[in-house]
Amino acid sequence: MYDFDVIVIGAGPAGYELATLLGEAGKQVCMVEKGESTVGGTCLNEGCIPAKNFLETASYIKKEEYFKSCGVNHVQSSFDIGILQRSTNCLIQDLKVGILNKLKKSKVKIEYDTGKFVDNHSVELQNQNKKITAQNIVIASGSSHRDHPLLKLQDEAIVSSREVFTLTEIPTTILIIGGGAIGCEFASFFNALGTSVQISEFAARLVANEDEDVSRTLKREFEKKGMEIDLNANVTNYSVNENGVEVTIDTGKKVETKIFDKVLISIGRIPNTANLNLENANIEHDRGFIEVNENLQCPNHDNIYAIGDVLKSPALAHVAYYEAKRVAQHILEEEPLSNDYIFPSVTFSTPQIASIGKSEKVLKENAIKFKNKKLFFKTNAKAKIKGDDSGFIKVLYDEETSLILGASIIGNDATELIHQFLIAINANLGLNDLEKMIFAHPTLSESSLDLI
Repeated sequence: MYDFDVIVIGAGPAGYELATLLGEAGKQVCMVEKGESTVGGTCLNEGCIPAKNFLETASYIKKEEYFKSCGVNHVQSSFDIGILQRSTNCLIQDLKVGILNKLKKSKVKIEYDTGKFVDNHSVELQNQNKKITAQNIVIASGSSHRDHPLLKLQDEAIVSSREVFTLTEIPTTILIIGGGAIGCEFASFFNALGTSVQISEFAARLVANEDEDVSRTLKREFEKKGMEIDLNANVTNYSVNENGVEVTIDTGKKVETKIFDKVLISIGRIPNTANLNLENANIEHDRGFIEVNENLQCPNHDNIYAIGDVLKSPALAHVAYYEAKRVAQHILEEEPLSNDYIFPSVTFSTPQIASIGKSEKVLKENAIKFKNKKLFFKTNAKAKIKGDDSGFIKVLYDEETSLILGASIIGNDATELIHQFLIAINANLGLNDLEKMIFAHPTLSESSLDLI
């Protein structure tokens, strides 16, 4: 009756994970993606993977002074952005080959084209002028850079998190508009390379979704590194000339105009749904975000699903993977994964940030009684050995049962350490249960025991 069992629109983390799972289960799957160069989505090609590779490189440079204190008399002669870009491209291609091999092994057919809805069972392949049909269709088309209401991208002068990976030289000065996870990660990268960094954030604090103590600590650590932070800041005017980008910033307390070599806009992302012809299938959406029920199905058609950045759920690759697994199990009529789940939020800035579970704000809003304990890394031997003892671990727990309700970490390897609290919360463990465990010494992980 149909050409395929499932059509998946988009080959990012959500799309290729779902297509692979369904293909392995014997379903006939067609995945529609613009081209082979974009397989892997934003995460692989212009997001998570290249950004973290850039940040890993920057971390080596940032530790140079500490290396000297340990007797390593290394002198950095130069930094070649071209070599880093080439190594990053090799990394992307290696991972892309792995994805394509998994899809091939799962017998997933890939159509390199632009897909648009014809109706709730049909998708038009625009370039081929061909229609394909399926019992189920899954929207996994991802997201794109959100444009600034005033500043427009311009050559190498004003860039987004996409173009920043192709800069031919490291700027002397840069203004980063947006103090969320992406903005703070790039601030750390450029600061490590000696660029004068200024962040302009519209909200009252950096990484506004994180714990307030974490936000304050990150601001303080950034300022120690010489960065300038403007909060409650609004860009009111700009111009591009031979000297760079002249920008006027109004914080309510001061209005300042400066010239920067580069401006990086990092103010969020928007779903890639505008060109899908959603109206042809009567698919409900809110400003482009697809409306779904508890099974990630569109309310008007239970054979259409949506996963990943096109939903209002956090635009994180690991959340997209989980949503793909949920949809796969629903289509395969298997025991479903829970739709009540927790996930870590991670930011690879310097220092790193990670959190899990409920925040203080949520606990207070829901009148849940809790206490918090905080352990500073200054008391941890391994943090000192690694040359960075900034930051802390903060745990929120039920004052009656000691069950762990949430945790936030800022500091060394926070993005790795957070997972022990993910396991603890999922296993309904309390702080008193950690007391029964033995952690290796010296490690960063043993800081958890000092919380008891």
